[in-house]
Amino acid sequence: MTDHGAARPTSHHHHEHEHDHDPVNPGVDAAQCPVMAGRFVAKAKAEAKGWVRQYAGATYWLCCAGCVPKFDADPANYAVA
Repeated sequence: MTDHGAARPTSHHHHEHEHDHDPVNPGVDAAQCPVMAGRFVAKAKAEAKGWVRQYAGATYWLCCAGCVPKFDADPANYAVA
């Protein structure tokens, strides 16, 4: 039985969350993930998975489920000026 409520260390190199980093060509249908700078995500894919956040009047598309809690915990750190 797995304990899904257990806290996991955030400094590890191996991620145990869903990664969905298919190659995406930057363009009108893609956005750069503010957490994983340099990674692009298809906007439609991020929207379908709920990986979109609004902060300070801007929209941010996140590239994977692991970036969502990081952005949510400190959006000002990841927001583009």
